[in-house]
Amino acid sequence: MHPCLLATEILLHIIGFLETSAEYQSTCHKGDIARLARTCRAFMEPALDVLWRTQCALGPLVKCLPDHLWTQDACGDINLIGKPTSNDWLSLRRYSFRIRVFEPSWPSHVRLPGVGDNTLSAIFSPGVFHALFPSLHTLNLEFLANKIAPSLLHHVLSPRLLQLRFRLLRHLEPDDLHELLESITDRAPSLRVLKIDAHAHLLSFVLHLELGFGRVPHLRTLCFPSTLCVSPSSLLQPRQMQYLRVLILTLTTDPVPALRHSSQAVFPSLQCMKITAHTLDQCSELLRITTSSQLGEVSMFYSSQASEAVMHTFLQEVEKAHGRSGGLHTLVLQHLFTTSGPPLKPFVYSPSTLTPLLACHRLRVLDIRDIGDLAIDDAFTANAAIAWPRLEELRLRGLPWIGSHRTTVASLRELIRGCSRLARLSMAINARALPEKNSAWRSSPLEELNISDSNMEDPEIVERYLKTVLPNLKRLIALENLQCWRAVLRMEGVVWDE
Repeated sequence: MHPCLLATEILLHIIGFLETSAEYQSTCHKGDIARLARTCRAFMEPALDVLWRTQCALGPLVKCLPDHLWTQDACGDINLIGKPTSNDWLSLRRYSFRIRVFEPSWPSHVRLPGVGDNTLSAIFSPGVFHALFPSLHTLNLEFLANKIAPSLLHHVLSPRLLQLRFRLLRHLEPDDLHELLESITDRAPSLRVLKIDAHAHLLSFVLHLELGFGRVPHLRTLCFPSTLCVSPSSLLQPRQMQYLRVLILTLTTDPVPALRHSSQAVFPSLQCMKITAHTLDQCSELLRITTSSQLGEVSMFYSSQASEAVMHTFLQEVEKAHGRSGGLHTLVLQHLFTTSGPPLKPFVYSPSTLTPLLACHRLRVLDIRDIGDLAIDDAFTANAAIAWPRLEELRLRGLPWIGSHRTTVASLRELIRGCSRLARLSMAINARALPEKNSAWRSSPLEELNISDSNMEDPEIVERYLKTVLPNLKRLIALENLQCWRAVLRMEGVVWDE
């Protein structure tokens, strides 16, 4: 045997290629690693480390218990039929102490044995779990199909835990949720990643309490579901979130605290911000107080209509954030409108409202939709073609039932010519007049074009024209949906004059 294979670090690296290869999504590679473990004593320990360090099911581990202690039902789940002794549990440590990650990683067609509720409760008991998994640092409870109750989740928290992800149960009392979140921040102070999911029909929770994020000072990623609303004041306490890179959550209707005279940096390391709020003012203020020079992605979703002045203020804050970070490449802005409720006439946003965006020259993705009447014209589009040379994806859409558009096919051509990297484009235009086919359409990488809701005399003629002048298109949507949308609005009782 070559001497380098006697070095554990090198051997672990070599065996790890089997685990991380592109073809790894198959159980055969687990078998290959297991065969390596049986090859010789030098290979056994490193191969077992690689074999067990990432698990996506508890079944294989439970099956290492003596046969008389478990049975497998018709669904393939492992159920305990006897009570394991302390020695039985400790016999699993030969394998379990190597487990560092529990995370679903198998493709959907691979069915590994799960465990029944009694087995789950036994393993997740305080005296057993920490003894079995002393090296565990990543726990994604989706590998258990999110069957674990919050009471069991309390038992797995430890200072060793670096990443935690779980889904809220459908029926959960607010007090239980508050207690669980407090327990997480108190008992898992080393957390780097906290992601909480929720079922779509879960009732919304509003958290006004202080969540104690100061107790998890090294948090890098914080993702809460849209059904869990967080008060802005609980995020902006001194010395909190200094290393946070990803922030995804929904705010309550409370205003963002004014920190104009605070010397404390707010989110100084933030790279990605995805916020759902009641008003765009909340989004503007949160963006204003964010001091990060690394911000690359900003996504804002708001439910209350924003006036033209409020929209202009927000886009000015985007321009300032672009100047601070030097790397802001993605902006997503969406009004979460609904056709139910009292009729509201949409605000009209003139091209001057969007002017601050023209200073964001490093944008690669710009996605603005459903914000009202987006009254951009050919002049704005021509300036955009110059201002956004790196743009790869562009969606500029007002509300879909707006019946008048001032951007023409000719300016669409200039935009495609100016943005030489543009691959996906979605905007409503005035396509009643079509330029000559031999006009200066430039060879473009554009693959997807959506001009639905545009003004068109005949959508089929427009579609044939665009397919001719843009031969690289793989997907073209040119549907005239205006009358359909107006019919929906009439059914909802929302009617106004143009």
